[in-house]
Amino acid sequence: MAPHTPKRACDQCHTLKEKCRRPSATISCERCDRLNQTCRTTRNLGKPGRKPRVAIKLSYNLPPSFGSVTRSAKTLDLSSSQNTPYPHSYLPFDEGLSSNPALFPELDQWERHFLNLMKDIVAPSPLDKFLIGPSFRESHHRLFVQNLLRPAPTSVLKDATIACAAVLLGDQYAQYTKTSVEIGHRRAALAVSGLRSLKISKEQDLVTALVVGMSMVTFAMHVADGQPFLISHYTLTLVKPVYRTILAMDPSAMDFLMCLVSTETIECLLRSEIPTIRIGEHDRYNVVDRYLGLSSSLFAHFYDICEASYSMKLTGGRINIEMVERLDTIQDSLERWQSSPSPEILGKFTQSEVLGMLAQAEILRLAALLIVHRIRHPFGQRDKEALQLSSAITAKIDMVLQSTGRSIPCMPLPYMAACFEIDGAEARAAVTRKIHKVVTFSQQWQLQVTRSISSVWNARDRGDQIYWFNLDNCIRKMPST
Repeated sequence: MAPHTPKRACDQCHTLKEKCRRPSATISCERCDRLNQTCRTTRNLGKPGRKPRVAIKLSYNLPPSFGSVTRSAKTLDLSSSQNTPYPHSYLPFDEGLSSNPALFPELDQWERHFLNLMKDIVAPSPLDKFLIGPSFRESHHRLFVQNLLRPAPTSVLKDATIACAAVLLGDQYAQYTKTSVEIGHRRAALAVSGLRSLKISKEQDLVTALVVGMSMVTFAMHVADGQPFLISHYTLTLVKPVYRTILAMDPSAMDFLMCLVSTETIECLLRSEIPTIRIGEHDRYNVVDRYLGLSSSLFAHFYDICEASYSMKLTGGRINIEMVERLDTIQDSLERWQSSPSPEILGKFTQSEVLGMLAQAEILRLAALLIVHRIRHPFGQRDKEALQLSSAITAKIDMVLQSTGRSIPCMPLPYMAACFEIDGAEARAAVTRKIHKVVTFSQQWQLQVTRSISSVWNARDRGDQIYWFNLDNCIRKMPST
């Protein structure tokens, strides 16, 4: 009788996915006989039937749903100084977003696919480039999924999340580019419309505004003709009346706000305009921001620089005693400023992450000093001091790239400020070649930063007199930040 394939293959054939041929389960199979191996079937029985299609599990479990409706429905008391807790609105969900069509029945196959990729990728992830270090990776993914499932009056959170996921994956993987642009623009239009109609009356509305605003800024930085400055400005104007409330909420809410503040503030520095919100020097003291590390409190000084630069632009560059004293005060504050986190805080992060945080803070501080110098003196004058600051910035950035193997968030402004100072074709070519290593947020961002640097170089080569406060006259298209 010819040997047949039994219902259960032996362990060797099962492991190698070979056909197991033997007359019965008690007799050695042909393959084990031929190779003189012991033929055993000792593994546990599998469950009968087809295995369910389940997406890769996250490396964390979300907390179960608890009292979220009552807490998230709490009305904001905008006049009260009492601390109000952040509404943790968790919902149970299937392990694979794409494997459960009932979860989001209105999504098409591509939209579900983008969401599932964003949810399931643990490392490396398109979200990693926003973070100061990998210690925030899992909590950032958790927030991504929670915000997708967070109850909201409309589908604005879902629209914003899909648009953001689509362009992030399209920017990283060429096979998704065309589809991601189509889906991203469609969902982004809906999200922006929802943001414009949003009224803040409770904490959940505030969280929704921050998340949607941050997502739309991210989307705008990844597409041609995006308007991240306008989106961040609108969102910050919306939440400004309840700014003090955000300080009392979960730290992740303040991280979201700082993402918007940094976007708008850096654009305002380049445009010499005044940002919407001034973050108090002590509002972010001794905290580690997932995007800005130890640098959050520097943005109070950046705000002051924007005000001074705006005043100089209005007066056509006339500098009086009052302005000299104002710039001296800002410079003195920057020279004294230092990031000094407690050992308990630093102990939560790896050595590489701490190195990146300290470097990020110092690079941003040096950039602020360089900008103050160029508000006082045009390019071509007092260049020695400016070149020293420029060299210190690029040296710090090179150190981070070599030590950590990656760029860190918020580097484009310091890199542009440093590059504006550089003369000579060879030196300029060298810094241009490194833009893709320093600017990792998006391909679109790299293009815009390159154009901005080239525009300033061209203006300098023509002999134009350029101060920082009239810099926007020679930058044809402002870079997204």
